[in-house]
Amino acid sequence: MTYNTHILFMRILPLACCLFFHTACENKNNPVPRYPVYLDLDIPALYPHFVPANGFQTMTFTQKRYDYELVGYAGVLVWISMDGKYWAADLCCPRCLDPQQPVIIDGFFAECNGCGEQFDLSYGLANPVRGKTKHPLRPFGTRISGSVLQIRD
Repeated sequence: MTYNTHILFMRILPLACCLFFHTACENKNNPVPRYPVYLDLDIPALYPHFVPANGFQTMTFTQKRYDYELVGYAGVLVWISMDGKYWAADLCCPRCLDPQQPVIIDGFFAECNGCGEQFDLSYGLANPVRGKTKHPLRPFGTRISGSVLQIRD
């Protein structure tokens, strides 16, 4: 590394760290109420098309399929991002906070009909790209266990 590159790197690194930690803190203060989520999706048995090899896809769950399931505050949005990873988030817009008016999916975006907020799903983070909110959709944890996609919060 040249001296100038080293100096530039040392100036940018603290800024990048501050930005990262500021963004990480905002997600913890997401205004969408934290409701329990418990979904198990048996991919090969029930959703054989919902695999990363088929590219970007979404599914929504606003009602329980089984008695033991929990679907969050406004429902659960599950998607496969452009990089082939499974993601999940609450369908509630963090600006409107109306569980009766979940965001709708339009291509790579989730959009709120109430306030017009728009969230980018393409690489998984569901960050706002249009509107006034600074909060993404409330994320849920996803994990593959065997052939089952587990979604929890």
